[in-house]
Amino acid sequence: MIPTVFRTSTPFALRTLLATACLLLLLPFAEAQAGDGMRTTRADLIGVWRLLRIEREGPDGVGPDAFYGPGTRGLLVYDASGAISVQISGEKRPAVAVPHARPVAPGSAAEIAAERAAFHSYYAYTGTWHFDESSSVCTHRVEVALLSVEEGMDYTQEVHREGDTLVFIRRGTQDGAPVIYRKVWQKI
Repeated sequence: MIPTVFRTSTPFALRTLLATACLLLLLPFAEAQAGDGMRTTRADLIGVWRLLRIEREGPDGVGPDAFYGPGTRGLLVYDASGAISVQISGEKRPAVAVPHARPVAPGSAAEIAAERAAFHSYYAYTGTWHFDESSSVCTHRVEVALLSVEEGMDYTQEVHREGDTLVFIRRGTQDGAPVIYRKVWQKI
């Protein structure tokens, strides 16, 4: 049944305006009912996530991140208490022996090269996190990191939930051109 306000006695422009206003008022309810709404919430981040890929988009197109390359693996853990852990590994890491004690005595040139390659193909830190739902920005406060220079630093990125994935976006420039970095994580 059509409400009285929409009957033909009401001018077309007024009917259109009223219909649009009703749709705009109902839109937030429709998004909430969809179950996979467009707005990412803090609760959406909590859990364990597997890295699907890291990509870079620039003037030359979309491709794998130059640092990690294709085949990157990783694990991201967001705890409800505000703790975070990030582990990322490049695809072709060399095997190195587990040291029996620390500090490690210098090995052969080949062992040193393998250890260096293993170090440079891995990234890890742990700390705390905060998510601003109004801007969809997540801030990681690094407490302990593989690269000690990062300890005490804050990293901020846009985060958007897309189904069972989280997409982290960081924008920058390279040689004056805009570049977008994306990390795509899937909930485990």
